[in-house]
Amino acid sequence: ATPVVSLTSSILTTAFISAQISHEWDASEEQRRKDPAFYGYLPSSLKWRGFTLLQLFLIASLNLVIRALSFVILSQRSISMVMMVFGGELALYFVVKILRGDFQTWVPIYGAPGIFASFLMRLLIKLSVDWTGCAHFRHQQEVGGLYWSFTLLLTCMIGIVAAPSHGDRTLNIIMGICCAVLLVTYALFLASIERKYVATFFDTRTASEYNASCFLNATSDEMKFETLKVNENLWRDIRNDIKAW
Repeated sequence: ATPVVSLTSSILTTAFISAQISHEWDASEEQRRKDPAFYGYLPSSLKWRGFTLLQLFLIASLNLVIRALSFVILSQRSISMVMMVFGGELALYFVVKILRGDFQTWVPIYGAPGIFASFLMRLLIKLSVDWTGCAHFRHQQEVGGLYWSFTLLLTCMIGIVAAPSHGDRTLNIIMGICCAVLLVTYALFLASIERKYVATFFDTRTASEYNASCFLNATSDEMKFETLKVNENLWRDIRNDIKAW
């Protein structure tokens, strides 16, 4: 019983931290002022805001349960199977980032150190999203809105594929229920947040496109100055606009 209690406690704690991070960043008045197009999805009503926090907690919990079960099931078959599934998922992410010219991270580090920093940050953030489902990292300078949502779907796909290989009917049912509840909870979450921010969970823009949009649509100098804080490779396409400003 002790290992089960310990595992459950770890899952709930991780999920709570994930939900709290997303909640606090979005509720921040400073972040909403600097980037109103991204921050602000939490409802103004305290009742609905609490409901949204609960949904974020459930999304993170179920995401972690499904992935943990899948990892255990696949590892019982072979370590190579684990590497193929979870390693393949990471490889797909990096391929997409590189092909879209979106590998460079926002940290202003250049040259070889910049490449290493970008790889390390992309890897750590992706792993965080994979295992915690933290909604804050859907930011276009991180995983990206659409890819964040795709990761939730991928979690369910991994779970549905992994469960039958164990040969336990009860486990199949549990996995199916977890996947279904995760998707339903996500749908309810999207229906609960401020409507204009639903698009941020399906945004396909790269970090460069996002920064260009933020600068060109900024309504204050403070908002425009935020663009200059990131890696200059992410705003070189609007260099002339910045010089004119």
